[in-house]
Amino acid sequence: MKTPFLTFAVLLFAATLARADWVLVQKIDTAGQENLVTTKIKGDQARVEMGDKMTVIVGAEGMTMLMHAQKMMMKMDLATMKAAVEKAGKGAGDKPAAKPVATGQKEKVGDWDTEIYTWEGQMGKGRFWVAKDFPKFKEISAISDKLGKIVGGSMSGLSPQASDFDGMVVKSEMSMMGKSVVSSLVSAKEENVEAKEFVPPTDYNEMKMPGAPK
Repeated sequence: MKTPFLTFAVLLFAATLARADWVLVQKIDTAGQENLVTTKIKGDQARVEMGDKMTVIVGAEGMTMLMHAQKMMMKMDLATMKAAVEKAGKGAGDKPAAKPVATGQKEKVGDWDTEIYTWEGQMGKGRFWVAKDFPKFKEISAISDKLGKIVGGSMSGLSPQASDFDGMVVKSEMSMMGKSVVSSLVSAKEENVEAKEFVPPTDYNEMKMPGAPK
């Protein structure tokens, strides 16, 4: 199960979160498969809709994966989720997490003027386009890192933290364990998100998460 957990870790970083209610839409290309990913945030909860096939709900109590075609769900409590991320990031060891480096290169991405950063760590490498004048980016970075710590401590060894950048990442290209993920921010809006968005549907059947660490 290493690949799904690493992919989710990258998506979770790419879909940066905010303390207020937010709805973010991103174009995500994972190993050549492109999806429009919508992230809905309320407090410390996030609902990540990966196209129309899968939804991941994550919060302080754990994670629920919904597979819509099969009307199935898989739940993972907080302790199991942390163990899975720790296992996936075992190769990072105890070395301090590498920090992103500013290249000095500038590029326009959509409506934003950005500076390009590079990063290379124990588990992968990446390029990041950072908009330093993005509204409320510090608030967004703080909750993004907080949710990363909820998921598992090894997250910091797998990829840069949002607070490592002095702006908002509006585009990223990451490669981790041979898997590439390219993300571009389409829109980010502060708007009310209803609490029911984080409640799993009652007509989905639950199945055991395969390969979860014991």
